[in-house]
Amino acid sequence: MKLRINSLKEGAQTIEMTVTKTEVGITDESFINPILTSLKIDKGPRQITIKGHLSTEIILECDRCLESYRRHLESDFLAILSPVESLEPGSDENIIPITAKTNEIDLTAFAHDALLIEIPMKNICSESCAGICPGCGANLNIEKCRCKAAPFDDRWKPLENLLTNSSEE
Repeated sequence: MKLRINSLKEGAQTIEMTVTKTEVGITDESFINPILTSLKIDKGPRQITIKGHLSTEIILECDRCLESYRRHLESDFLAILSPVESLEPGSDENIIPITAKTNEIDLTAFAHDALLIEIPMKNICSESCAGICPGCGANLNIEKCRCKAAPFDDRWKPLENLLTNSSEE
């Protein structure tokens, strides 16, 4: 995702574009739609600030029921272009050093990292997802458990009596 900076006008401007997942360095098949990109650019005499907003849709597999579901993904990133001579050692990772000869910059790494960090570690299709029965494997969101009730173990009978006695009090 390259941006020609020598064609940018001074002041604030917004560039809207649609890019493919490969243009931002993503090979994951779960990204099913193009990525809507909005770049708010503020070009000053010594520095260019780029605030990017990315929006797309992905398909994930629920960790509870193993069904596929769609999830909207949005992310933001910040890139600051600053002349090499004005940078201090150990500068912020969002700063891209530029020279007078720099014609374009590559925002691929910023967009790539911003999107990947938004993918949840635990994929849940909905808060009410009941998951899969560990005994029979039934998807409890769709069907009832097919497990046969285990025969009652008489060794637990004294505990059951405790429950009935405490509820009477």
